[in-house]
Amino acid sequence: MDLFTPHGGQLVFDRHSRRTGVYMDTIGGHHYLRPAAGGCEWTADPIDVRPVPPDLEYADPAGAPRQTDS
Repeated sequence: MDLFTPHGGQLVFDRHSRRTGVYMDTIGGHHYLRPAAGGCEWTADPIDVRPVPPDLEYADPAGAPRQTDS
């Protein structure tokens, strides 16, 4: 499986934490993400970071995904 390589400032989905976040950087083999509305960064394993799935709507500024009805 090819790893997804995000670019700085890109909104991504962390499959492990089930949160969306803004990609900041990769340091020591971990991606650093932060909530889109601001807040504490967290680290994510690059294998768990993917583009934001099109079937989820991200209205929660804390980054918690919500299923859409469409």
